[in-house]
Amino acid sequence: MNKKILIVEDDPAILLGLEDYLLEQSFDVIKADDGKKGYDIALKEHPDLILLDINLPSLDGIQVCRMLREQGYHNPIIVVTSRGEKIDRVVGLEVGADDYVTKPFDTRELLARIRTNLRRSESEVENKTISDSDKELQRHLLAIMFSDMKNYSKKMNRDEKLGLKLLQDHNKIMKDSIEKFKGRIVEIIGDAFLAAFESATDCLNCCLMIQEKFRDYNSEKPKHEKIKVRIGVHVGDVIEFEGKLKGDALNIAARIQQIAEPGTIYASESFYLTVKGKTDTEFRKLKTFELKNIKGEIDIYIV
Repeated sequence: MNKKILIVEDDPAILLGLEDYLLEQSFDVIKADDGKKGYDIALKEHPDLILLDINLPSLDGIQVCRMLREQGYHNPIIVVTSRGEKIDRVVGLEVGADDYVTKPFDTRELLARIRTNLRRSESEVENKTISDSDKELQRHLLAIMFSDMKNYSKKMNRDEKLGLKLLQDHNKIMKDSIEKFKGRIVEIIGDAFLAAFESATDCLNCCLMIQEKFRDYNSEKPKHEKIKVRIGVHVGDVIEFEGKLKGDALNIAARIQQIAEPGTIYASESFYLTVKGKTDTEFRKLKTFELKNIKGEIDIYIV
């Protein structure tokens, strides 16, 4: 029986091209040119895999992916989009996508990714003998930290050898600091770190140590070798499923980092209220921000 693939894409040329190619590869294809239509079709048809664009009418792909995972859709989702920035990749993966492909893409590579994800999905179904109680989603209230190094790509383009050396130094400081304060590294993507902490005060102290270590590091370095990181922190509800953390709390921390100044720590109001009265560290309220792909406005504080 042929595998069924849903393509959710609003570019008619890409939609038609993918449909023809996948039909040639003996897949059954269903399609939608709108986020809401794609979501409805996915719940109704339960395809074996979804190819999902981000920039879609009515609902964007990030919302569609999040909503499908919340409704219990567990088959592979591959995001296929022109948005190739690291922050978009992180958010896409954290809301539940299994893979992320940027346009323009090679159809043979995409086909290989489709087959790899389908094999992985089949293997998981065959090997799982988990009881219903084990399948339940576990929720945790965690402090989330997202960090990113300023201008790392430019440093790599200018001097690859130096860029790799700086990345090694950066990663050692990050890992040592997170480990010291009992944090859990959720994911490392290049020079970006996503970490979770059971304690918000531990998270704060870890961030303070990180920035202090980089200030000490930079004091002995010439300008082109200095490392400056942006850090965003947030406290929120996180879902743990099959050993992985998912949820808006991770996305919010990532988006807060994106607006932070290099060398600073930006915090959400929920993080500030959690540590308020438990630390001598001072916070200053900046303003209310609308964060990309996040519902509602969030008050942001600088540490």
